[in-house]
Amino acid sequence: MDWSLPLLIQKPAYQALLFLLLTPIVILVTQPRTADKAWQIAAYVFIVFLIVNAGLLWFSDSPWRYFFYSIGFAIGYLLLIAIMMPVLLKALRPEAPKSEESAMAFLILIYQPFALLLVMVVKWIMTKWF
Repeated sequence: MDWSLPLLIQKPAYQALLFLLLTPIVILVTQPRTADKAWQIAAYVFIVFLIVNAGLLWFSDSPWRYFFYSIGFAIGYLLLIAIMMPVLLKALRPEAPKSEESAMAFLILIYQPFALLLVMVVKWIMTKWF
């Protein structure tokens, strides 16, 4: 059974770039009223990135390379979001005083290795048993 998916989106670098470009667009379209809401929206986009990233692992020919690249690009994504969000917040000028910045929502990164390993195990079971 051929699991290859001949798309650029299959590579973690392109996934991170796509969602990094998608984050400010979603924030600008939704026009959050507070900085907290803007950070939450960015976190939701990041969660979708992690789900897509874990799902596309299924089609990878070298899952361990994909695993480590995924974690690296997710951390890089977070570093770039940490730079991008203050710039977006200055441009949006949301109401309310200084916020707690719901950046804590990005702690979901802790679960990414588990999700990737789960996909790898399910793929292994499917290829060995079926």
